[in-house]
Amino acid sequence: MHARDESPRATRRGLARRSAVFAGAVMAAAPAGAMDVGAAWTSDFATVLDGGLREGVRAPGLLELSLDHAWPVRQRELALHLSAQHVYGGGFSEHWVGDLQTVSNVDADDGTRVLQAWVEVPLTDALALKVGRYDFNSEFDAIEAGALFLNSAQGIGTEIAQTGAVGPSIFPRTALGLRLQYDADGHGLWRAVALDVEADPDGEYTDTPFTGGTMLALEYEHAATTTTWKGGAWGFARTRAALESEEREPEYGVYGSVEHRLGERWSVYARLGLANDDVSRIGRYFGAGLVRHEGLLPGRDDAIGFALAHARNGDPYRAALRAEGVATDAAETALELTWRVPFGEHFALQPDLQYVIDPGTDPSLDDALVFILRVDVTL
Repeated sequence: MHARDESPRATRRGLARRSAVFAGAVMAAAPAGAMDVGAAWTSDFATVLDGGLREGVRAPGLLELSLDHAWPVRQRELALHLSAQHVYGGGFSEHWVGDLQTVSNVDADDGTRVLQAWVEVPLTDALALKVGRYDFNSEFDAIEAGALFLNSAQGIGTEIAQTGAVGPSIFPRTALGLRLQYDADGHGLWRAVALDVEADPDGEYTDTPFTGGTMLALEYEHAATTTTWKGGAWGFARTRAALESEEREPEYGVYGSVEHRLGERWSVYARLGLANDDVSRIGRYFGAGLVRHEGLLPGRDDAIGFALAHARNGDPYRAALRAEGVATDAAETALELTWRVPFGEHFALQPDLQYVIDPGTDPSLDDALVFILRVDVTL
């Protein structure tokens, strides 16, 4: 999950109207029967201990309600998923830390929104279609071991998260999507998606779906006994203004990751992503992490991990700012040490320490030392 800047008001209204209409249609069409309902509260008590923009405490968080239902149709199973979130207390990275990768993955613009509202339809035994409001990062560019960490870059690569007008349909703002997945029967999974997002923050858009510069992505996943490989490519159907010239250029990129299980208690992963830096600020991203499951407390099912996230400015971005007399650092690097401790099935605490080197790639900011205590309650 990764917070985005505010979008133009017309763009926000258009996305909200289309998503609300679809969510209502899905709920009306769902057949009667038992449904799985869930609720969760996540809050981060976050403080800048040193450096950054200013020292201080903030408590971003979210409340989430979810509903899942499946029913048989012609010897196959259709699935329905709905989730809505109320996000509050945002702005910790923007106003306290000054980092670009976002140290807390629940730090986002305040508001109540539908995150996902889709139906998955099995077309054949191997091919399935999802249609509806869709979180791109729920399947694409997702690393299981990376879910332990709080920094947003461990959830999705920064070079993807900060693209388009309002992002690639990820938390906190998602969009209508069409996702196909093909199970190659032991030879991996192929998935492709078309997302109703806007490519250009300065563009003019209507409420007509898939006319704002649709984002297209393709991913291949191969899971062996102890190792999972992923590779993907993405791009937008419309161009946007280049950073350093008067030309218009397409925004696109590629990424790859590997996650390996070392015995029963250790996981390690690495990820690399590249984007067209003629239009994207972040041209390269590298992330890696090491996780020990059942870490320090016997019988607690706790986990402890260390991760690195390195987002590098593209040369055109730095040159464009240099021409305006603005200096920049080459990259931002976030180091994270975290420890998640469950207390029963419904409550967990997670102390987290992050050291952000060159926050926001702003030379005027000192490196930031951030402590976060996450509280998770699930029902």
